[in-house]
Amino acid sequence: MGDEIVQKAGAFVLSNRRMAFIMGPTEDQSALAIVRLGGHREGAETAWECSQREVLEESRMRITPIIPTMSFYCPNTIFDIEIRLEPIAEFQNVPIEPRPLIVGHQRSLQAVTPIFLASSDDEPVPSMETKALMLLTRKEVIRLCSEIITLDEFVSSGGKVLFNHHLDGNLPFKPFGHLMMLSIILERYPDVIPNSIFQ
Repeated sequence: MGDEIVQKAGAFVLSNRRMAFIMGPTEDQSALAIVRLGGHREGAETAWECSQREVLEESRMRITPIIPTMSFYCPNTIFDIEIRLEPIAEFQNVPIEPRPLIVGHQRSLQAVTPIFLASSDDEPVPSMETKALMLLTRKEVIRLCSEIITLDEFVSSGGKVLFNHHLDGNLPFKPFGHLMMLSIILERYPDVIPNSIFQ
C-alpha cells in the first residue's frame, strides 16, 4: 500500500480540545450530514498533503499531525448496515506518512482513504463552500452516533456550531461513516485519543 492508491484523504482535527466536522444538508434535504474534513487528492499530493490542503480550504485551519498509538482498518463502506473496524498489526507500519488513525477501502480494493489525527492552533472558520462546522466533544461524538438529535436540540444542549448558512434546526443529524468509526474507537479504545487532547 502506498500513496499511489490513495484517492481521498481526510483528518480528525482537534482545536481547543474539540474535534471539527463539516455539517450540511443531505442530498434529499431530509437530514443534516456530519462529515469529516477532507476530500479528493490532487496531482502528485501525498495523502497528508491532500488532508492539509482540504482542511485549510474547508475550515482555514493549518494542521499538525498527531501520531496515533494504534491504527485501524475498515474494509467496507456499507455504513448503513454495519461498520467493521479493527486494529490490525500490519497497519501499525502502514507506508503512509504520517501514520493515519484509520485506513479504509473505497469501492475498489485498490483505492484507500487514510484519515489522519491532527491538531490546529488556528480558530476554525467555515469556508464559503462549507455550510457549517461542528466542534464536538468526545461525549457528543458518541451521542450523535447513538441517538436521533435535531440541530436545535444539539445547540440548546450546549453544542458548538459555526454557521456559514442558515440551516433548518428541525432536521435530524445523519452521522456519516467516519464519525461512526470515530465513535467506535472512542468507546472501545478510549486511550487512543487521550482526554488531555480531546475533552
